[in-house]
Amino acid sequence: MYFEFGQALQAGLDCAGDITPDQGAVFGWVRHRAGEVLDLRVEGSPGEPVETLLLDIHPRRDVEAPEGMAVSGFSLVHDIPRHAAGRLLIIGASGEMLAGQEVAIDLLAYDLPVDVEAVTLNREWGASYQLLHGSARNPERVKTLEAEGGPPGIFRAWLDRLPRMSGRADWFMEFRRVSALRLPGGEIVVSGGFNLPHEPGERAATMGCALVRRRGGNLDVLPLIGERRAPLEAGFALVGVVDAPADAVVEAVIQIRRGEQSWWFRAEAAPGTLPEFLDALSLSGVDLPAADQGALHGWVRQALSDRGETLRAQLAAMALAATPAVPGGTALLFDINDDYASRVISLIAPQLEARFGRVILSGDMASRAAAGLMRRGHMEVSVEGGARAALEAAARDPGPVAPIDTASLVDAAIEGNPARLTANALPSDRLPMIVALHGMAGVGEMENTLRRVVALMGGTDPSALPMPTQRPDAVGGLVAEHLQGLWEMVPVSGTPR
Repeated sequence: MYFEFGQALQAGLDCAGDITPDQGAVFGWVRHRAGEVLDLRVEGSPGEPVETLLLDIHPRRDVEAPEGMAVSGFSLVHDIPRHAAGRLLIIGASGEMLAGQEVAIDLLAYDLPVDVEAVTLNREWGASYQLLHGSARNPERVKTLEAEGGPPGIFRAWLDRLPRMSGRADWFMEFRRVSALRLPGGEIVVSGGFNLPHEPGERAATMGCALVRRRGGNLDVLPLIGERRAPLEAGFALVGVVDAPADAVVEAVIQIRRGEQSWWFRAEAAPGTLPEFLDALSLSGVDLPAADQGALHGWVRQALSDRGETLRAQLAAMALAATPAVPGGTALLFDINDDYASRVISLIAPQLEARFGRVILSGDMASRAAAGLMRRGHMEVSVEGGARAALEAAARDPGPVAPIDTASLVDAAIEGNPARLTANALPSDRLPMIVALHGMAGVGEMENTLRRVVALMGGTDPSALPMPTQRPDAVGGLVAEHLQGLWEMVPVSGTPR
C-alpha cells in the first residue's frame, strides 16, 4: 500500500502482521531525499513506546528513485505490548541541512497484508535475505526463526526457492570454480570467480549465514562467527565458523552484491582438508586481474593471521608429550605403502614382538605385511584402510601407542637399534588430539600429519620440516608461512631418537 506525505517523503508498506503472539513485523520501503537518515519505530496507540527488536534497512532497487531521491527498504520486528489498543508506524527523515519530520501510519486502519511468511516468500530477495541474516545473529531477541513450528520459521518457503550447489562446481549461476568447504572444527569457506564483466571499482559485497541440519533432522539457522569477506572485483570469498557438530550437514546461505547485480544461493559445504580449504580461501585457480591481486594478498594475510590467533590456545593445549612405550603396548605402523616397507617389517618382526603386544597397520601394502606377522602368531595384528582409521582404532584400547612410519622402521633396521621404535609413545586417550590437530593444521592426508608428529617427537625442529608445494606466487608464500606457524605453536617434548 502506497502513502505520500509530500514530494520529499513517500512510503510503501508490504506487510504489517504478527510473527508470534508477542512479536510483530512491518515490511516496506521509504522514498526520501538522498543523504537523509531514516528513523523508523512502532508505537502503541496512543503514543506508547514499543521496543524495536530488529531494524534492517537495505537497498530496494525495484522501486524507482527520481534524481535527488533515495529508496530504503526496511524490515522492522517489534514487541507487541499486551495492553496496546493500536499500532502506529512512525517514519522520520532528517538531513544535515534540513529539520527532521515525522509522520505516522495507523497500521490497523488499512487492509495491509498480515501473512508474514507469505510476504517473505514474495518480497524482493535481498530484503528477505537481510532479515534472515539479522535473525541468525539475534535469535534470543527475534522470533522470525521460531514461527511456523521452528527454524527456519517464516523463511522456509523462500529458502526452498534459492538455487543450490554442493562442494565444488566449475560453473554455477554466473560464477566459475565455486567452492564450499568445511573443516572438522567448523571453519567454512565459500569462494569463486565471476563469469560476467564488471565496471572498474565495483567490488563484491558477500554475506553468509548457515542452515545446519543435525542428526535426527533438527534444523538451525546460525551466524558465521568471525565472518570475513574478500574485497574483490572479479571474485568473491567468504570465511567464518559455524558452531555445529562435525556430523551435521551445513549449508551456507549466500548473498553477493556487485554494482547493480545481486545473487542469492545455498551452498552445501563438503568436508575438506586444510590445504583444500586454504586453496579455496585464496581462490587458487581463479584468474584475477591485477586490481584484485594486491587486494587478495592483503586479505589472505589478515585472514590467516586472524585464524592463527584464533587457534593459538587450542594448538598450545595439544602438547606432544611423548614417553617411552612400555612392553605390551600398541605399535601404530602407518605409511606401509610399498613392498620394501613390508620386507623391513618381516626383518624386525622379533624386535616388534618383544616390545609390543598389539600392532595396527595401514597403507597400500599393510595387508601383506600383516600376513607375515599373523603367521608368526606372537602379536595381536589388525589392518585398517587408512592412517585415520588406524589412529581411531588405536585410540579404542587403553595403554600407550607408538606411531611409527616407514622411515623409522628402516632406520631401526639399519642401525640395529630397535629401541628407537619404542622411544616416543602417546597415551591412547591423547590420540584424538592428533585428529583435531590434523583438522586445524594438517598438511594433506592423515599420513602426512602423522609423519610430522613422529618427526617432532623425535626431536626435529619444526622449521626444518618441509611444507607441501603451494601455489607459486606471493599468496602461496603466505599459506606456507601460516602452516609453518601453526606447527610451531604445538608444544613438543619427548625422548630424542
